[in-house]
Amino acid sequence: MFTRLAMIAVVLALGSGVAAAPALAQDAPKATLSAADRAGLEARIDQMNAMVEAGQYSAMIEFLPPKVLHTIAETFGATADEAREASRLVVDEVMSQVTIIDYHIDLAGAETFVTPDGSRPYVVFDLSMLMETQGIQIKAVSPNIAFMDEGVWYLMDPSDPAQAEFLRKAYPEFEGVTFEPGTMEVIE
Repeated sequence: MFTRLAMIAVVLALGSGVAAAPALAQDAPKATLSAADRAGLEARIDQMNAMVEAGQYSAMIEFLPPKVLHTIAETFGATADEAREASRLVVDEVMSQVTIIDYHIDLAGAETFVTPDGSRPYVVFDLSMLMETQGIQIKAVSPNIAFMDEGVWYLMDPSDPAQAEFLRKAYPEFEGVTFEPGTMEVIE
């Protein structure tokens, strides 16, 4: 049981903003957000920023779309609550060894698209992080996405192929959307 939960936690931790690439143009139709939707997204990102500033890294799991969390849990034969708890433990463990020096979400450079079936708008933005671990500084940049589900904005990093696959299983409307990989570089 612990091994299965540990695997879930690693999958979630690596795809929830703790992983690492500049967002490149999507191969999807462009869209626009209403002023109200943009304000809602900005408020949600402010919540995430506040959690990072407070060092509450495991709370970032709450920004993962619930259907994605359920899909991951089902894949590993666990409940969503077990997956959430296991991921919190792994995120806490990983982040206990890391100091975040700089963290930035580039909402000004974000682009809005719509899924190929036209049913769901989503926003692509860069999340960049400069961190230090064991005396080494690492800069990570990842293209994250944000979209609403039942009136709530959720954010995730689909740059890892496994994360993108979980997203597509949970939200089939993302089938055919390409997600760019992340980058990490050691800063000397």
